[in-house]
Amino acid sequence: MSRADQRAQTRQRILDAARARFEQDGFEGASVREIAQEAGVAAGTVIMHFDGKAELLHAALFEELERALDEALAPQADGVPFVDALDAVGERMFAAYTARPTLSRVLLKESLFAPAPWAERFVGQHQRVHAWIQARGAGELPADALALFGVAWLSFFTYALLAWAQGAHPSPVGLLSRLSRQHLAAAAAPSAPWRQGELG
Repeated sequence: MSRADQRAQTRQRILDAARARFEQDGFEGASVREIAQEAGVAAGTVIMHFDGKAELLHAALFEELERALDEALAPQADGVPFVDALDAVGERMFAAYTARPTLSRVLLKESLFAPAPWAERFVGQHQRVHAWIQARGAGELPADALALFGVAWLSFFTYALLAWAQGAHPSPVGLLSRLSRQHLAAAAAPSAPWRQGELG
């Protein structure tokens, strides 16, 4: 095995251990020493790969969400209506968050103030979803109206996610589906603003 492969495996063990400790103990409760012990490495090895606990958190969350996005945005079977495809993306992304509830709540708190380059990377994940909506929904609405719908869907997703994190709604995935379907239907209606030339 090459040194690069060994380094990648060590990095992955550290990230897996960090996810487990953050999920069990929360961000404040987890320590680099405990993460190192669970990964089977020295604490100094953790610091060689990651510049402290905050970077460990951001890396662990980002890579887990990136995998979920890859699955959610993968090509779907032919003939799946756009609105059903949107529901599937929302369900898959929610599954990634609810699989690790403690870690996900930390994400919602910490990612709002993530430093560079993590802030840009998290924004990039939103941009991936927005680009997918524009590509997958082509023909449903004009490009400018579809771009606005993409922003609305991301807003709905964030609201539903916060509602889940706060226990404020019994079915946040269902809420997301209803909001996106209602908005899409309104955008496609004969009286929609884009039909009147009212989009800015």
